[in-house]
Amino acid sequence: MTVRAESMIGVVPRPAQDVELFLSEGGGRRVKRRYTIRHAWPDSGELDLDVLLHGHGPGSTWGTAARPGDAVEFQGPRGKLELTAADWHLLIGDESALPAIAAVCEALPSAERALALIEVGDARDELPLPLSAQARWVHRGNAAMGTPALLGAAVDALALPPGTGHAYLMGETRSMVALRALLETRGIAHDAIFVKGYWSVARPDRVAGQSPMISA
Repeated sequence: MTVRAESMIGVVPRPAQDVELFLSEGGGRRVKRRYTIRHAWPDSGELDLDVLLHGHGPGSTWGTAARPGDAVEFQGPRGKLELTAADWHLLIGDESALPAIAAVCEALPSAERALALIEVGDARDELPLPLSAQARWVHRGNAAMGTPALLGAAVDALALPPGTGHAYLMGETRSMVALRALLETRGIAHDAIFVKGYWSVARPDRVAGQSPMISA
């Protein structure tokens, strides 16, 4: 999905920054949804956004129905992720993190190694990553979405490279927090781990009938 605004002309976003779109639910209530910038074209003010279509939420509805020339209101870019020098960078996430993981891998210096652990439904959900990145795809299959179990097992089995590493955890909020604790037991310093929750699994105490996935 490509959006354009005059205010974006000349703007060069940092890797993994996002924009916040103002959308509406079925009943007309105004809501916000944030999407990572996959590519930016400062000369034209265009931003490429990868929109994950899941369920029937406002973001999915907009992504399915949007057509060239439609108006959409958004603000940004925004985001706190900053790349700092390290011997290697470990990127972990689910489908929602794919644009950010790809953007970070592309932005890293060639001398700094990139490793990615990404959970997706199956091979059909895999998207291209830079050739410089060493990617391992974790297929969820029929397992529950939004738990740290599969990625946690992949982290346990991962042989970390020598030297200083930074980690970036992006995906379901509580899963990423759990994986941060796991990485700390592997020797990665707390301050060297960036955590970003993109969405949350609905808690059991939420209203019956609500979608099990809620965009962050």
